[in-house]
Amino acid sequence: MPINPDRNYGQLLTAATARRSKAIQDIVYNATPLTRILRDQGRIKVKRAGGPELRVPVEFDKLQAQWFTGYDKIEITPKELLNSAVFNWSRVVGMFSLNGTELLYTSGEEEVVDLMAFYMEAAEKSVKEEFETSLVGDGTGSGGRQMIGLGGAIPVTPNTGIYGGVSRVDVANWRTSTFDITNGDVSPYTTWDSTTARPIIEHIALARSRNGRYADLLIADANAYAPISASFVAHQRLASERLARLGFAGLTYMTPAGPVDIVAAGGIGNVMPADTIIGIDTQGLALYEFPGQAFVPFHPGNGMRPINQDAIAQGIVWSGQLVLENPLFSYRILTNEE
Repeated sequence: MPINPDRNYGQLLTAATARRSKAIQDIVYNATPLTRILRDQGRIKVKRAGGPELRVPVEFDKLQAQWFTGYDKIEITPKELLNSAVFNWSRVVGMFSLNGTELLYTSGEEEVVDLMAFYMEAAEKSVKEEFETSLVGDGTGSGGRQMIGLGGAIPVTPNTGIYGGVSRVDVANWRTSTFDITNGDVSPYTTWDSTTARPIIEHIALARSRNGRYADLLIADANAYAPISASFVAHQRLASERLARLGFAGLTYMTPAGPVDIVAAGGIGNVMPADTIIGIDTQGLALYEFPGQAFVPFHPGNGMRPINQDAIAQGIVWSGQLVLENPLFSYRILTNEE
């Protein structure tokens, strides 16, 4: 039996899909401290020009100032300061289908909206979970189609591989940092516990800072977070204005570089690497969206109808890429031997 062709019925399906897709964007971006902070700081950007690649201008070098007097020669050798990092767009979709029989028996206005809302919630859940997984991934999932997350942007070994088409072997300014505590990378400490966590964080925060820029957000797995929490006495358990305003639980360290928000990654389905802390300069990280692809219906209108089946297919799609535009201040802390 064919899908109900009534115009009002079709409008209900379209409206239900459109309303739900707008809500999904908020649900996904508000789900993690990282994406919530990026959104709060205006670091979720729409690349107005489309095209097959995402090109992000990157400053790889700096001009050298020079002291001089009298007839000293002024250095004017040309120097390339700006180039582009190039990324492929990553796309994720949560799809569902409904057949004509299901829709035929759901003919009232409320029934249509409820049915569509149920399936849209399922699509929302699948997209949200895939998106959160990719945030800490390295972009190799799904045959290299996955978004390049923090695993690729802030890798364990920072002086190898290609990121954004730029070799981290050849370009030192394109590398992040890794501190292996048990390997003695932060002298004189070789263990991560409630007595060493604070001085280690303070040391790294200051070492990886310049002119007010530093990693202002630390994401710690449960193993790494516990000693941090234990290092606080009761009156020190404060959250920054940012964490309080955005509604996330966490701790705030006042380091020599400035305040650092620390949040724990855990729970059911957690994909954060064990014994790891990722320090992020949120001013240097951005989430780029392809124009018109921010959690929108995959097919226009009610959805796509196969030519040989009485059914419709619809879904929610997002297209974009996570980009570490300035790697200098971001780092990874390995708190235990792997």
